[in-house]
Amino acid sequence: MDNRNGSKHISRIRILSLGNPGVGKSCLIKRYCEKRFVNKYIPTVGIDYGSTTVDVDGRRISVHFFDTSGSPLFEEVRTEFYRDMQGIMLIYDVTDRSSFIALDAWLAELRHNLGSVDEWNLVVVVCGTRTDTGGTGGRQVSEADGRSWAEKHKFSHVLTSAALGSGITQAFHTLFVQALQMKDGVRQPGVGCGTVDPEILQAIHRLIHAIDDFDKLGINRRSVSKDDVNKSYRRLAALVHPDKCKAPGAEEAFKALTQARNNLLKMLTETTV
Repeated sequence: MDNRNGSKHISRIRILSLGNPGVGKSCLIKRYCEKRFVNKYIPTVGIDYGSTTVDVDGRRISVHFFDTSGSPLFEEVRTEFYRDMQGIMLIYDVTDRSSFIALDAWLAELRHNLGSVDEWNLVVVVCGTRTDTGGTGGRQVSEADGRSWAEKHKFSHVLTSAALGSGITQAFHTLFVQALQMKDGVRQPGVGCGTVDPEILQAIHRLIHAIDDFDKLGINRRSVSKDDVNKSYRRLAALVHPDKCKAPGAEEAFKALTQARNNLLKMLTETTV
């Protein structure tokens, strides 16, 4: 795994991977951290550790990964780490239905160690791997089944392929954004987001935490016009307006969006006078 030194003042989050042996937990993390695919299966013994630094909506984050063995032999090792985590990637293989059915057992293990979901001070993203199987030929778990299970427990759901690199950034970015929201107090324990589009969660996080008004609206400062500002405002308002969006932080994000638009329009007016 990639290890880089970051600033002493950047935020730190700890992420744990869970799932049956062979579902691709290590491959997923390596693909994200090292931008490479490792096809050879090497079982994790106990827990493997790695860290990297990432930018999440203009905010520098130090991410610490704890890649666990899915073997029952290491259950006691895993349980030592649960309460120190801010996020969990719960992983199944779409070509192995038994790994999907086992999600219930993994959830039971989490509840045994952390109590009911309403008490958890961490977030969970459910991740389906090996979607590069070429249609339904080798596939045993449909996207609808995976999403339905995740939404039932108020978790987000993302499909990925470490071989192709698809869905990897979305899966981890979704997890990072939600973990930071929990860490910052924007998201409360027990408040799920399985039915909330990751784009909405990311927009909320960027609007609340980005310092620069251009970054908040996601526009290029070098060629910005009033029309660009208003178009971006309308697009983001459709996502985070509190009358329509009930995701945690929507009201704060909408206020930040309105202020950023007003600031930029005022600046553009003054520069054209």
